[in-house]
Amino acid sequence: MPGKHNTVIPLRRYTFIAGAATLLVVLVSWVAIRAVGPAEADGRVPLMVQPTVPLGGAELSVPPTSVPPPSAVPPSASPSSASPTPVRSSPRPSRSPSKKPAPRRTTSPPAPAASFTAAYRTGGSWDRGFIAGVEITNKSGPARNWTVRVSYDPDAGVRVGNTWNAQLTRDGNTFVLTGGPLAPGATAMLGFEASKQVRSRIQPTACTVDGAPCGLG
Repeated sequence: MPGKHNTVIPLRRYTFIAGAATLLVVLVSWVAIRAVGPAEADGRVPLMVQPTVPLGGAELSVPPTSVPPPSAVPPSASPSSASPTPVRSSPRPSRSPSKKPAPRRTTSPPAPAASFTAAYRTGGSWDRGFIAGVEITNKSGPARNWTVRVSYDPDAGVRVGNTWNAQLTRDGNTFVLTGGPLAPGATAMLGFEASKQVRSRIQPTACTVDGAPCGLG
């Protein structure tokens, strides 16, 4: 009796292990089918395309094209190899600067030497008056009249009274004495008497004969 019990227990154990292994294989197969899917589930039948060109060894060569190789292209047709021809511009003739004629220097003729010279002198002086005279000489030129102009400081209050060998007119503070004609090389002496408002001896501020200055003495 004890020997029967030992035989039954191992058989049941083996039967359980075999069933578990079978179930495990079924689960793995089912998971693989769900992941990949059966071949017939796609529903598409592969098409068999027959080539139109027979697969012959001689017929696989590509026919030559009419395009010439790059070496046959003339170098002039290549835009990269064509170098631009420099355009030479004709040099423009240089214009020499026009020389302007130098302006002519016109020298004015020298003023003629004064034919009349004069010298102013004071004959006598006192507190309220004085006597003066002008000596005139015709150094050159023809005989002609002369004009002597004598001016004094306005503050001196000079008034010319009596004159000799001249005619007297007044132009503001200037006394104009005229006379003549005086021959070439001749000398004339004119004089006048005048009053003044200052005590000191005075001299004219200007004296001319026909525009030429007089000498003051």
